[in-house]
Order: sequence, then C-alpha cells, then structure tokens
Amino acid sequence: MAAEHPPEELGEQDLVVATPELVTFDYQLAGPGSRFLAQVVDFPIQVLLLVIAVFAGIALGQLIQDQNLAVVAVVILAFVSVWGYYPISEAAWSGKTVGKFAFGLRVVGDQGEPIQVSQAVIRNLVRIVDFLPFFYGVGIITLFWNGRGKRLGDLAAGTVVVRERAPVRLGQLLSAAPPSRAGAARPAPAESALLRQLEPEFKRFVVAYAGRRPYLDPWRRQVLASRVETNLRRVLPELVSTAGPVAALERLADLAAEELPAPVAPIAENATHVPQHQNPPPGG
Repeated sequence: MAAEHPPEELGEQDLVVATPELVTFDYQLAGPGSRFLAQVVDFPIQVLLLVIAVFAGIALGQLIQDQNLAVVAVVILAFVSVWGYYPISEAAWSGKTVGKFAFGLRVVGDQGEPIQVSQAVIRNLVRIVDFLPFFYGVGIITLFWNGRGKRLGDLAAGTVVVRERAPVRLGQLLSAAPPSRAGAARPAPAESALLRQLEPEFKRFVVAYAGRRPYLDPWRRQVLASRVETNLRRVLPELVSTAGPVAALERLADLAAEELPAPVAPIAENATHVPQHQNPPPGG
C-alpha cells in the first residue's frame, strides 16, 4: 500500500541539494500558508516597534527643544524599526524572525547554507517591490510563477524559505535504538553474498540506511525504498514482488547490520543519498 504523505507536507515541495561528496540533503520548502501566518505574527511586533520609535523621536525632540530634529528622528527610527526588523532579525538569528520561529521556518541560501548579512539586506530591500500593489501582490504571483517558493527578494538574494525539522533529543535516540541482535541467527552464506554483489554506490546507501533506519518514520522508509526499487528488484526480485520494496530494503539492511563490526554512524536527519542506476554486476 502506498505511503501517505504527512498532512503538514501536503502542497509543499522539497529543495534538494547535492554536496561534492554525492550526499543529497532535502529541505521542505515553506508554503504560502505558513509564510502568511508568520507574517501575521511579525506584523504586530513591527507595529509595536513603530509606536516605540515615534514616542522615542518625540521625546528626543522635547529633550533638545528642536521640532525639526524630532521629525527627522521619528522618520529614521520608524524606518529602522519597520524595515530593519526583518534583515536584522534574519541576519542575527540564522534566518529567522519571531513569526518564522513560531511556525518552524527559516531563510537559507539556495544551497542550504546559512543566510549571510548581505542576503538578508537584499531580500528585504526588494520586499518593497514584492509588497506592490498591496499586501505582497507581486510577491505572491512570483512565488507561484517560479515554482520554487521564491518571491522577488529571494530570487535577487539567492535565498529560499524552508521548514525546519524538529530536533532529535538524546532520549528519543535512546528510545529508538534497535534491539540487541546478540541472539539473532547469523545469515546464510548465500544471503551474505548478496551484499558483496551490490553495486558500490548502492551498497553505501544500504549501509547508511541500516544505521539510520531506527530514526526514520514509515513514510520516509517508503520514500527511500521506492527511489531505489530498480536496484532492489535486481537483487531480491521475488521479495519485492511479494512483499514490496520496503521489505527488500529492510532485509538488505539486516544483512548490512550483521556484517558491520560496530554500529553504523547515523546519516544526517534530512540526508537521502540515492544511488544512480547502473548496469548489474557480472554474475559470480
């Protein structure tokens, strides 16, 4: 039975970044709905900062008895508090504002790297254009037009808004630890030979999966197995036909866990390295 997508991921896409080491990291792009809700949280904060800026400018004018300077101070402080809220917060808080933090969003570079100060400034300078003609009309059209969840500010700065994954705590890792295999039977020689017959890239994928699978939910296991179904059918065609690709991948992971002399270091929370399809190895 096909795996069901989690509700929070419906209507949203993934940003996939490949490193020089051929490891792929995927980030879930933030949808218009969550970005709008973040704006709803940030807007009252900007209004509060604006009110504080106005009172501060008036107090400064009364202090120095200069109305012209008071007006200039109000304008400058109002601009800094309203426009500067986003770039200052995003640059100082790893791409987050209060609203983004509340809904688990963050601004990152196109390659998934932390946002730089220059990128925060550029994306928020262009925000003025995105806001036209009213309430982000241009930005929303651009966001749907480019298909990557980017408004004009993101296109200019080379940034994208992604959804952060929930952190994994030590207690969760311990509770998800696989059961001891001390009493498990050793695999038959024919089964052990399966690992040696795997393509090198696919074998690395299986080993990485074996170390990470205690922390993967069923939906993610289904996704990973479907991506390498072609490889699985070459190795365990009968098991794939009768029980599905997940069962075949789990069997290979069991064999990999038996072969390893020590526990496999888990791969990153959002790492999904999918091997390229290659010709099957010559029969031994």
